[in-house]
Amino acid sequence: MQSVNSEASSAAANAADAVLDIREVSVLYSGKPAVKKVSCQILRNCITAIIGPSGCGKSTLLRSLNRMNDFVDGVSLEGNILFSDQNLYGRDIDPVEVRRRIGMVFQKPNPFPKSIYNNIAWGPQINGFDGSTDELVERSLTQAALWDEVKDRLHESALNLSGGQQ
Repeated sequence: MQSVNSEASSAAANAADAVLDIREVSVLYSGKPAVKKVSCQILRNCITAIIGPSGCGKSTLLRSLNRMNDFVDGVSLEGNILFSDQNLYGRDIDPVEVRRRIGMVFQKPNPFPKSIYNNIAWGPQINGFDGSTDELVERSLTQAALWDEVKDRLHESALNLSGGQQ
């Protein structure tokens, strides 16, 4: 069933209401397209749903909006994604600042394709943490009741953790 909100439809005509403007975006994994020439606007103060079957590229597109695909080897993007009229992939754009402004919450845990240690340390480090990273990682894992399970695997990929551990 499809529902069309006439206010949202008329707002779509007004580019000033677009917080994100996705223009002809294709996302490729090692040169193979996963998302092909998507164009749409995400409007201010409107709910937007991205719906499709498993494996059609929904998460890949969403990760492109805050440059999370930068962490995945072999991923490239064609087209433009504008946030407040700035190209998120422009040369003068700091990807860390993009991620500060455009966050994501996933339904399931989604660790970075990095080590367990780096997954925990990354957020504090990019925000200027200047304490002992080793102590931070141990304290965080202890608080999550995971230290004893993973203390000997800190430099293994976080993707190897079970769903519950992630």
